[in-house]
Amino acid sequence: MAALAIAMGFSAAPARAQDASPAPLGLKDSDGGLSPASPPPPGSASDNPQPDAQETTNAQNDAQPKKPIRRKPPPLAALLPYKKAQRAGLPGGPPAFDPAKTPPPTVAALPPIPVKHRPPVDDKPFDPVGIMAGDFKLLPTIEEDVGYASNPSFLSGPTKGSTYESTQAGLGFQSDWARDELKGSFIGGYTDYFNAHQADSPNGSGTIDGRLDVSRDFSVDGEGRFSIATQTPGSVTLPTGVVLSGNERPLVETYGATLGGVQKFGDLAISLHGTLDRTDYENATLADGSSENLASDDFTAWGLRARAAYQISPIISPFIETVIDMRRYDEAVDFTGYERNSNGALGRAGVTLALTGQLTGEASLGYGERQYQDARLPDLHAPLVDASLIWSATPLTTVTLKTSTTLADTTNAGDSGAVSRGYTIDVSHALLRNFTIGASAGYATDVYAGAPLHDATTSFGLHADYNVTRDIVLRASANHTQFTSSAPGNNYIANVFMLGLRFQR
Repeated sequence: MAALAIAMGFSAAPARAQDASPAPLGLKDSDGGLSPASPPPPGSASDNPQPDAQETTNAQNDAQPKKPIRRKPPPLAALLPYKKAQRAGLPGGPPAFDPAKTPPPTVAALPPIPVKHRPPVDDKPFDPVGIMAGDFKLLPTIEEDVGYASNPSFLSGPTKGSTYESTQAGLGFQSDWARDELKGSFIGGYTDYFNAHQADSPNGSGTIDGRLDVSRDFSVDGEGRFSIATQTPGSVTLPTGVVLSGNERPLVETYGATLGGVQKFGDLAISLHGTLDRTDYENATLADGSSENLASDDFTAWGLRARAAYQISPIISPFIETVIDMRRYDEAVDFTGYERNSNGALGRAGVTLALTGQLTGEASLGYGERQYQDARLPDLHAPLVDASLIWSATPLTTVTLKTSTTLADTTNAGDSGAVSRGYTIDVSHALLRNFTIGASAGYATDVYAGAPLHDATTSFGLHADYNVTRDIVLRASANHTQFTSSAPGNNYIANVFMLGLRFQR
């Protein structure tokens, strides 16, 4: 029992020690001395009896703060439409919402799906793209052809055919300027007949065109040109019957220039141009070895051309045109004893069409006349019909129509010249985007003044082009030509077949 009493005494001592008031301490006052502690107020814990340890622990737990109880938020009010939403798109209401348009930022909606635009279709996917050299686009070409000609020299009677090889090279260029323009094209080649070298012939031609825009309504333009070709039996400039079997083809060279300007007055355009052309002939070699002096017919021509055109609409523009010119030969009297100098004039009226994708080109009617200084030579005059039209019958089919009328001089004794007319038609159809076939037909006549002489040439042809790529083209053609003349011994028939390879850029 004594031991139990001692243990209970030790356990109660710490509890009383925690509740006992601290002993008064001496603190320094404001003067630095020590002041006694204040006595405890009456009714303090020292005067009350102390609770036991279990009661003290329960009291401390009750004094700690309690966690707040979480409550569920009240439900949200039902969504209501915007004011006047029921009258959207109606009088007095807001504008109707267009789902195709991007909604304003205050409206919750998904952005519209962007529309994918197809790339533009290339109407001519196999045309050459060219090479850019500064501000110029260059278009070089080279073509190598092989084939067979049944009548290389275009001679009358039985003839011997020959295989041949032809090489052609060309270069075109086009400026890329905001204003003004300069463009041109050159081509030259040579044809070699393996079994008929007397028919070998060079050829070449070229033009350069330029335009200077002085102002919005006034421009100055010019052109330079040249051509090299060979004369064949039936040519107007060859005396009838002088070129016989086995003779080489004589050359004819022409070169000239044009300079003038165009002034616009609204839809009315008036132009004035001067021309200068030179023609040189090579002497012809006869069957007996003698030479025909064709060089005596070399001449120079000066001309002046005036034109007025009025644009009724972007599609149609009628025009009127007049030309005066004079031809002066190097020799006053040619080898036949005639003076060939002459003066000429013509007038025509026509229309220019520009129905893109349907009909484009120009057509005109007129009348021309030439008067010769030699009284023995009759005047040369005739109606003029000229046209160059391209008709796109379908997106795959193109029809080209051409007709021309010229008053050409001749070297026949007693003949002043000939009225030459030509008509051609060509139809091309694209079987594939890279494969085009076509057929052509032509008819030309020469009616001489001063002699009952007339010639006619009829031709038919087939052609095909296969574009392997933009840069490589396979070509094939077959042509039939028949020449008939009122002069005996000049009729001939010629057939030409060709297979070629063209490189372009």
